[in-house]
Amino acid sequence: MPRLPRALAALLTCLALALPALPAMAQDNPIIARMTEFAAAYNAGDAAAIAAIYSPDGVILPPGQPAIQGREAIADHYAQAFAAGAGDLQFRVIEIIAYEARAVEFGETIVTLGDQRILGRYMHYWEAIGDDILLARDMYQVLSVQTP
Repeated sequence: MPRLPRALAALLTCLALALPALPAMAQDNPIIARMTEFAAAYNAGDAAAIAAIYSPDGVILPPGQPAIQGREAIADHYAQAFAAGAGDLQFRVIEIIAYEARAVEFGETIVTLGDQRILGRYMHYWEAIGDDILLARDMYQVLSVQTP
């Protein structure tokens, strides 16, 4: 029997875990671990580190804008957001649905932009590529903008 890549084995493990235990399994769940890395890079203003979490042909589908494809364009997108004052990303995973070497993740975010708090919802499509889990598609929407 062929040996499964580590990333694929980790995704299959996710499938066996119950979603109500999501906070408890954060350390064992590779997608939550990647999202934790994403948030740390975002909060550090590190656009290159964020882009490295995406697959080489990854795509962001921002609301009301053209698709952003490829790590270089993704890094530029985040660099522009940081230059505009975006920061303090907080996320909450709502659900992860795993399929063999792929998974779909749904969640909510809070980001600050100046004195605004932007509440959003996202859907991520993850792929196991080699021994890594990479973000292939990222779609999000703004639910509300709160100002003090």
